[in-house]
Amino acid sequence: MTKWLGMLLIAMAIVLSGQAAAIEIGANVGPVNLTALSGDRIVMNNYGERPATVVLFLSGRCEASERAIADMNRSFEKLRHRGVLFVGVCSNPEESGEELRTFSQRRGMIFPLYRDPDGKVARQFGARVSPELFLLDRQGVLQFHGGLQDAAARKAFEAAMSSVLRKQPPEVTTVAAEGTPLERPGPKREVDDLYGEVSFSSELVFNRVAGAAAHHCSTICEAGNKDLLCLWYGGTYESADDQKLFLARRKPGECNWGTPQPLIQNTAQPPGNGVIFRDASDRVWIVWCRVEGTRPMGRGEGWGRCRLFDRTSTDHGATWSEDRPMLGETVWCVPRNPPIALKDGTLLLPVEGSWQGAEGSHFLTLAPGATDWQRAGFTSGGSQPAVVQRNDGSLLALLRHSRNIRQIESRDGGLTWTKAEATALKNPDAGITMTRLTNGHLVLVYNDSQTSRTPLSITRSVDEGKTWDKPLDLESTPGEYSYPCIIQAADGNLHITYTFRRYAIKHVELNEDWLVRWERSD
Repeated sequence: MTKWLGMLLIAMAIVLSGQAAAIEIGANVGPVNLTALSGDRIVMNNYGERPATVVLFLSGRCEASERAIADMNRSFEKLRHRGVLFVGVCSNPEESGEELRTFSQRRGMIFPLYRDPDGKVARQFGARVSPELFLLDRQGVLQFHGGLQDAAARKAFEAAMSSVLRKQPPEVTTVAAEGTPLERPGPKREVDDLYGEVSFSSELVFNRVAGAAAHHCSTICEAGNKDLLCLWYGGTYESADDQKLFLARRKPGECNWGTPQPLIQNTAQPPGNGVIFRDASDRVWIVWCRVEGTRPMGRGEGWGRCRLFDRTSTDHGATWSEDRPMLGETVWCVPRNPPIALKDGTLLLPVEGSWQGAEGSHFLTLAPGATDWQRAGFTSGGSQPAVVQRNDGSLLALLRHSRNIRQIESRDGGLTWTKAEATALKNPDAGITMTRLTNGHLVLVYNDSQTSRTPLSITRSVDEGKTWDKPLDLESTPGEYSYPCIIQAADGNLHITYTFRRYAIKHVELNEDWLVRWERSD
């Protein structure tokens, strides 16, 4: 009588405490009632459709569960083609379906996750912590129970899985699981997104401009009102008498560009390359060159006799000041890449040309509050520099050069530069562009070829230009894709413009994730 009374008291205690007897190794689990993240109810009882089912108890608020997901994803990738199913279960009422959905997506789960808000499934299995797993065979019989807290536990699980797939009983059937108690998941936390959000769009700035057949050498800037401004030259051909500087505008939130407007034109001395940029006081600048060689002139001629001018706008490019000669009468220079702002506010503008007998690339500076540009450093190691400033204040410039891009450095604000050295980056002697992102990463757009202006490629450096990622192609079909310009807008997105087969100017908008998130794991 005493024995039966004791058993009755134990049974009553289990019922009163809401606990059910946990399943034992070798017992059939039976149907499992789960709640989908949407709130719908399902019954899992399809064990016979696959050789094994793994039930993993976890919590989105548990760092150990994050590690377990990575382990389970790897295991699932190996086993899913053999029909093995992994099922995640979260057994607490505090984590909503939306919270768990966000967690599973940002951690790349590639197996289903369900809720168990009243803890019945946890009690059915006897689960106590997160993460904790249970391995069932084709009959729904429990063959292994353990954790994922260390290499030994993971190895025991893998050995048990191997045995079940061979239809043999595992040698080790139980390993103590360690982790976060299911009933105490901890506070809700923000889970960063390992996969980011890929953003990419592209369009031609225009399809056709009346009276101008060929277009080249674009630059882009973001005005203070967030309008995008694109500047380039176009005409019958490069260096033609009817060559003009055109300006197009794209307003925030719009996908289409406004009609290009001719901004600067002069039949006797037409404009050549121009760069557009915004300074710290929100003035928009255009620095451009006037082709002053004698005419008539053939295609592509005249770049050796170009004089620099600038103009500014205080209303985001709606109206402009008078054009102003920038340097002396004996200075012949052509701009290509816009300036950068140094840490002290000085603008550093790279140009190429001839100054007092020195032919190569010159660096001009405009100090804060000053009105006149001054000559700083010089290099003869390449042309059309693209410049960034590193964390330590030093400058890195990459230069256009035949066969390979060249590199120089300065540690005195651009006054002196190291001897140019060839990099591993290819170049067919065509224009390049580079910018430094707000996170310190560098992005370079260039032609990844030693002989052709296709493909047009983009690459990133996370170590300030010491090494570069594998380049991705923006354009790879036949044709010329050249003279790119890149900026980072206030919202973090990158904007690139470039010559599109000389027919038009193309604009591409993308984010940094597009450069590195090539595919999701699922």
